Amino acid sequence: MPVRRTPAQGASARDASSHASAGLTVASIVDAALAVIRADGVAGLTMRSLAERLAVRAPSLYHHVRNKDELLELVARNAFDAFAADRTAYAEVRTLDDWIAVTTTGSHRLREFYAEHPGLAALIQAKATPYRDQGDGSRAALVRAQIRALVTLGVSEAVARETFETIAYWTLAAVAADGPDELFGAGLDLLMLGVRSRLTG
Repeated sequence: MPVRRTPAQGASARDASSHASAGLTVASIVDAALAVIRADGVAGLTMRSLAERLAVRAPSLYHHVRNKDELLELVARNAFDAFAADRTAYAEVRTLDDWIAVTTTGSHRLREFYAEHPGLAALIQAKATPYRDQGDGSRAALVRAQIRALVTLGVSEAVARETFETIAYWTLAAVAADGPDELFGAGLDLLMLGVRSRLTG
């Protein structure tokens, strides 16, 4: 006589092939999503393509993300794990020159990162909100570090936020323009001259 599963038994069977057994974590999902974006752009990131990259069944992903919109939000919040060294560098800033040097280097690295991940810059901009330093994920942590370093130097929080937003907006616009490296560097230097004048004037 066939054995009938109770709902609890059915749940246990499902859990056995769930994200836990598959080894899925937020970090592994984001890493795989970024790999898909590197290869096929943001437009190529789907639940199916992500599942194939992770070598799991698509239903396993739904324990973490319910749909593509939620997946894109997850990527936008956690795309900057590779910038942990920048967060540490901001914690060690002691002068405005230090802050400008860290931010300049980081902006060049960020441009390279966006160039390697087609469509990611537009996604980050679309998901940007005021007070984006509040919340979880590596994006918020990096923004917090950048703003906090300026506040520690005596800059008001309002001006620190405005400075961050201006640099972030310019960097994203420059990435979208896809100009030559030399022009990006020259523009960034001019922007930092303006930052220095604003914060020391």
